[in-house]
Amino acid sequence: MTDKYIEDQGGHRVHYTVDCLNRGPLKPVVLLHGFTENVFVWDSLSRYLCGKGYCVICVDLAGHGRTDSVGSTHSMGLQALIVRSVFEAEGLKKAVVIGHSMGGYVACEFAARYPELLSGLGLFHSSAQADTEDARQNRQRMVDLIEAGKTYFIGESTPDLFAPGMAAHYPEAVDALVASAKSMDPMAVAAAQRGMMERQNRLEIYGLPIPFMFIVGKLDSRANLPQMLAQASMPQRSHLLLLPVGHMGMFEAPKATESFVAGYLDGVDWE
Repeated sequence: MTDKYIEDQGGHRVHYTVDCLNRGPLKPVVLLHGFTENVFVWDSLSRYLCGKGYCVICVDLAGHGRTDSVGSTHSMGLQALIVRSVFEAEGLKKAVVIGHSMGGYVACEFAARYPELLSGLGLFHSSAQADTEDARQNRQRMVDLIEAGKTYFIGESTPDLFAPGMAAHYPEAVDALVASAKSMDPMAVAAAQRGMMERQNRLEIYGLPIPFMFIVGKLDSRANLPQMLAQASMPQRSHLLLLPVGHMGMFEAPKATESFVAGYLDGVDWE
């Protein structure tokens, strides 16, 4: 795996990794992490897919990992531009983009803006719909606390991302996720929340003539299961994995998710 750095159009540093054995035709897969995460969440999946012959690129989104924070709101459009800057740096004409949670929101925005750059799109515990009013209010409460200088809570809800009562079974993952959250500039955390709070409904992307992938946790406290099943039925070509996990399938069911993603990618029309 190689660490790379570029500057986006605004001169901000963007960090990403490339895991590629360069055997056979290039089959690029771009992985986007979730809120307060960074590229480390994809370590296992990236290695697995690389071994299957895919060129895997994992991007640190704005204010996360080693990518600079950009202003007070990290909109989905801004994040999509960061992803496009990586496409340009790597000379990618097309790729499959897969996003976890917030990364899925970015993937949907990317699809809406740059459909010609996609060979496929995957939502890993994510959705193309905008926030509900309740979700917006919850995000605003977090922003208000941060602006008041109260940052103690950042990372504390991490165990709730796993299936009920199961976080204790994944201590290393929980510790790494908490450390990732607490290492962030609180203002970047607030900027990400504002960006998610303001994002648009992007259900129209399901009309694109590309294969879509959905990984859904039956025990995901952050997901509306009927809504996600309805979304999975919208594209012409759809691959759905429904698991008895929470919001962190890459840790809760690594073998199942890895083999499923590889199977989905095997059916993509690579050009």
